[in-house]
Amino acid sequence: IRQFEEAVAREVEEGNVAGMAHLSVGQEGVAAGVGAALRPGDFISGTHRAHGHCLARGADPRAMMAEIFGKETGLCRGRGGSLHVVDASLGIIGANGIVGAQNLLAVGAALSAKIRQSGQVSVSFLGDASTNIGFFHEAMNLAALWSLPVLFVCENNGYGVSTPQERHTRVRRLADRVQAYAMPAQTVAGDDPAAVYQAAREAVELARRGEGPTFLEVITHRWRGHYEGDLDDYRTRQQKAAERAIDPIINLERELKEAGLISDEEARRMAKEARAMVLEALQFARSSPEPDPAELLRDVYAPEPPELVMGPTTNSRSSSNASSLSADPDGPAAPATPETSTERWVTMSEAIREALREEMQRDPRVILLGEDIGMGFFGVTTGLLEEFGSERVRDTPISENAIAGSAVGAAMTGLRPVAEIMFEDFLTACFDPVVNQAAKLRYMSGGQYQVPLVLRTPGGAGLAFAAQHSQSLEALFMHIPGLLVAVPSTPADAKGLMKSAIRSNNPVLFFEHKLLYFTDGPISPGDHVLPFGVAEVKRPGRDATVVAILAMVPLTLEAASELAEEEGIDVEVLDPRTLVPLDQEAILTSVARTGRVLVVEEGCRTGGVGAEIAALVSERAFTQLKAPVQRLAAPDVPIPFSKVLENATIPDKDRIKEAIRHLVQGTGHPA
Repeated sequence: IRQFEEAVAREVEEGNVAGMAHLSVGQEGVAAGVGAALRPGDFISGTHRAHGHCLARGADPRAMMAEIFGKETGLCRGRGGSLHVVDASLGIIGANGIVGAQNLLAVGAALSAKIRQSGQVSVSFLGDASTNIGFFHEAMNLAALWSLPVLFVCENNGYGVSTPQERHTRVRRLADRVQAYAMPAQTVAGDDPAAVYQAAREAVELARRGEGPTFLEVITHRWRGHYEGDLDDYRTRQQKAAERAIDPIINLERELKEAGLISDEEARRMAKEARAMVLEALQFARSSPEPDPAELLRDVYAPEPPELVMGPTTNSRSSSNASSLSADPDGPAAPATPETSTERWVTMSEAIREALREEMQRDPRVILLGEDIGMGFFGVTTGLLEEFGSERVRDTPISENAIAGSAVGAAMTGLRPVAEIMFEDFLTACFDPVVNQAAKLRYMSGGQYQVPLVLRTPGGAGLAFAAQHSQSLEALFMHIPGLLVAVPSTPADAKGLMKSAIRSNNPVLFFEHKLLYFTDGPISPGDHVLPFGVAEVKRPGRDATVVAILAMVPLTLEAASELAEEEGIDVEVLDPRTLVPLDQEAILTSVARTGRVLVVEEGCRTGGVGAEIAALVSERAFTQLKAPVQRLAAPDVPIPFSKVLENATIPDKDRIKEAIRHLVQGTGHPA
């Protein structure tokens, strides 16, 4: 590790390595000691200072160096770089550029190991400053609450970037912080790799026996700045000299010699071998090819099982989603549910519950997580706890980061979690696990990991829940590459899309409108799996196309029926059903028939779904338009509590009719 990182430092100084490199020179005893305590198959996750952790776990120095150089032969094919090194073959979930986020992934991997009864242990390496962040405390609480097999290794080098510990916490012994979680904790000296190994081994054995997590604080010193290029002027010359005098390599070498375990000659031989390995790694990295820009989009999404990529509109998945939504040749064929002969009418809440039940029966890897999920908020998951038990239907603390973050880690390591975020608004409380982790980990790992995760959440206004329980945030997540976004409007669509979401190898945001839970409709017989990216014409028409989503679909259908009967205006109503992938061809085909387009959504107008669809039509079907594309959405205002004001905010049937009328009659959009 020492030879490797000193070589990286030289390459950075000479301008041969781009970006940031965070080195652990002086801290090597932590990685070496903990790594020696683990078995093949155990998991590790780490901070952005993770070269040492990965090398101690057995990562190929050549592939590691090539990754730092951004080369195609790197561990992550140049997609991750120094900050995000990953090796799935060794259980390395990855280094993480978000401080503290790795703790949640490690907890998820430990949850996966516990449910699968695999005997694996998960280790999270973290820095001292990350004990101040919410991710850390949510991870500690969940790990302790569920007695998960996870070891938290805090590499306490005394600094958070350039801020000394005494200026970011009043706690002097960081191991004391976990007393609040009734978790065993120990402090050891990082300059003594044997002591680190002994403490880690005891904690790992405890976890492997099913006795839960441990927090290990290792006092250590980094000899270099926070990153290469850091002036490191926040430590005095005397401090640096004192820290360099405490060298874990010299200490271990002296201890081994005094015990008669190695000779001077053997020590020199080991150092020489290390230098040779690093030189070979440098030569390999320098001579390796750069990534091919033609493969830029590769691994944004994982290949899907064949039943999820059917449908007549494959061109709608041909641009930004091309690499993902191809069929996975190794994907398992889904056994069909026994056929029934008649349609059944169910509510949307019942339809989603049926999908969850059937998929849990079909696949033991499917688990449910969420606040009050055993009770079943809005009635969706009611009864599933009694049917499948508390191992697979897990009530969580009110802790959105823990729910989403642990679900990501579990999805990466063998499970298919369906996590409920009680209200769509609360997605903002777990934005990092969704946007920086679930959406990016496959790509940053160079395709090594899949994240088969469903985040289902109720949203929308209409129940006087006010601004923090009534938002429609679907458009936000259209903007994040790596996520799939489902927006069902009928029970049949909800069931079919939920089954597809659970079988998908990609993270899915599944939006459920609160007002639709108790609407009913027919469910098709058999194993109804609805592929993503296939829109449906809910009502054919000739005068205008109205693209509507979620609760706006039934309102638009009512408006279209009344306009046809009262005024002879014949409207085609198109429901995309998924926003990512978006069935572009279905929209363009409908526009070619009608020449007019209105997009109706409940979210705010600026930057909304309608803006994206309007841009699509303008770019690809401008000459077929008889009128400018129109949008009907909520004004740019938080949802108010007052029913009078709330009703004034949300598009209703009359406003939809008025917008269609103006579009067809060519009088422009109503003020």
